[in-house]
Amino acid sequence: MARYPFNEKATEYMSARRGCIADTSWRVQDRRYRRMERELIQLNKEGKVKTLSPAKLDPQDVKEFLLYRKSQNVSSSDLSHDISALDQLLQFSGNTAVQNCLQRNPGLKPVKKQARLSPLSEKTYERILQRWEEIDQSDIYQVRPVALVLMYIGTGARNKELRLAKVEDLDTEEWMIHLEHVKGEDSYGEPRDVPIPTELVPIVKQYLVVRDAWLICHKASSEYLFFAMDGVYAALSGNGIRTLKAKVEVAIGERFELRDCRRFCGQHYLDKGLTIEEVARLLGHETTKTTETYYCRRDNAEVARRAKGVW
Repeated sequence: MARYPFNEKATEYMSARRGCIADTSWRVQDRRYRRMERELIQLNKEGKVKTLSPAKLDPQDVKEFLLYRKSQNVSSSDLSHDISALDQLLQFSGNTAVQNCLQRNPGLKPVKKQARLSPLSEKTYERILQRWEEIDQSDIYQVRPVALVLMYIGTGARNKELRLAKVEDLDTEEWMIHLEHVKGEDSYGEPRDVPIPTELVPIVKQYLVVRDAWLICHKASSEYLFFAMDGVYAALSGNGIRTLKAKVEVAIGERFELRDCRRFCGQHYLDKGLTIEEVARLLGHETTKTTETYYCRRDNAEVARRAKGVW
């Protein structure tokens, strides 16, 4: 047997997956396998796992590994990802031990669903709009953070989708933005067009004015709608986006997540009369199940009001 059988098979499997999934997802799963290997080595030394070979792990070995992970108080989501990753690797090795283990020990698999989190509040949205009125709208350092956050709120875009958007993706006649770099863009994801809300159009227009003026002043150019001011003028990093968001948080005295903005967008459109299918399309979901489970849903009081008298 090879000295590091788990690592060798994981490397082989991940090599086969390269190019089939997004680079970010690939790196996350690769790190997961490396962490799993360290944990399995420790369990093997303790005599709880009999082998490190993905082809030879049996249901009891899998059970010991999952019990160890549960003892670490990892989240249900993280444990589910571990189960999925281990099952993929073992099936790649011709081994169904994970499925057999779960059939024999159904309580090992997390069943708790993640509760739907609240969207950004209407009050917070209004406070950010108010912040726009308070700033010097000719100063890009003040304009950029607020315009960026309002674009996330108004489009419901994911971090990556707006971060990698280019100026040419913005239609300033129809006031739509084309989101090209979507989740799952290398496999299941489909680019989509999303409208810029009418009340945000003047803000986007002003951002474009100060953006272009700043680039001209610095004798620079950038294809990205929101670019890094580092002399290269490429797309902002994910951390760069969060840094700009933090400036708005400080200004309004409230913290929020970009997903709160995304949930606000979905709930707002749903409340305004769009169907759940239409909202799912705007948010880039393959099915309405994800939209309803994690992002937005009809208010019960509203449904009750509309149902009254229909019977």
